[in-house]
Amino acid sequence: MAERRQEVRQETLDLIYTFLRRGIKERATDIHWEPYSENMNEGLVVRFRVDGLLKDVDRFTRDKTNVGSIVNAIKLMAEMDPTQRREQQDGRLTFRSEGVEFDVRVASMPTIIGEKIVMRLMDRNRYCMKLSDLGMREEVMQGVHSLISRPEGFVVISGPTGSGKTTTLYSILQQIYSRQKNICTIEDPVEVKFPGINQVQVETHFGMTFVTGLRAIMRQDPNVIAVGEMRDPETVRTALEAALTGTLVFSTIHARDSINTIVRMLDMGVEPFFVANALTGAIAQRLVRLVCKICKGKGCTQCANIGYKKRMGIFEILKISDTMRELILKRASAEELRRAATQEQMVSFVRSCSPLVEEGQTTKEEIDRVLSLD
Repeated sequence: MAERRQEVRQETLDLIYTFLRRGIKERATDIHWEPYSENMNEGLVVRFRVDGLLKDVDRFTRDKTNVGSIVNAIKLMAEMDPTQRREQQDGRLTFRSEGVEFDVRVASMPTIIGEKIVMRLMDRNRYCMKLSDLGMREEVMQGVHSLISRPEGFVVISGPTGSGKTTTLYSILQQIYSRQKNICTIEDPVEVKFPGINQVQVETHFGMTFVTGLRAIMRQDPNVIAVGEMRDPETVRTALEAALTGTLVFSTIHARDSINTIVRMLDMGVEPFFVANALTGAIAQRLVRLVCKICKGKGCTQCANIGYKKRMGIFEILKISDTMRELILKRASAEELRRAATQEQMVSFVRSCSPLVEEGQTTKEEIDRVLSLD
């Protein structure tokens, strides 16, 4: 019996590794292991997120497969507790495929028909890209450099989940890294380990939150601080205070565009004084699918007959001018802020995307789809 249990376990591990390898080969960013119940059948469906869209790749019926053993095996691999089935859990593991090491973030969630698991595949090399490799056009690149080359200030990167904010943040840190600077981060979780950078992991059960971590970092004589994500007013306010002390601070936030980054912070209850005086710029971004180079958008085996293959970033760059600061202090509306930013030649999404459509790298339909996702 013990030998049989070991055999099943190994078969289950082999199955999981097969999907990890397949996901990497098909350029998936996430693998979903999702319980289903339909037409008197129950089981587990596997889905890959490729170029931002989910697709079904396989399914296992409960009568033919021990679905529970798959879920338990994934949780054990990620150092999670398989006996806790009614609590959300997070874990991680490393996986090597064809000489490339991947960090795999694992998150479980109970549903009414069983546990759902998502595995996020993170190529360490992809998170350590140069800014020039992100697809930024010259005008965008110049705008970013003007923001990150300052000795102090606050720069916010915004966009929805999966828009590449973390990749851009890490690329910026890599760009400005120097042994003459004390660079510290507070993250949840730490996505990639950077030699020479002091990275702090949020551990709420030990009292290490974004706010407490930020305050600890501020006592460490920092030159640069990166906050993984701002989710509440206190974190935003503390990050702004850090910038006002003469430190260069970066963070990310969920907001539709650069103007709404400002509006979001004010709506969270942060005083206009902090935003107006500390914020130096905002970078908004999305990822758009590129027209398949083989079939030119007509559909072929290389792009799974979709017409698109791979993605690149599109960006919006807003520099905070004196005029913008006055408007922020007055709590001006989003329309007033956008009108002022346009007059000051803000690099808008439309302005940065137009050349991509003209050059045939993507389509207007794809731009419209991505910008309307919020």
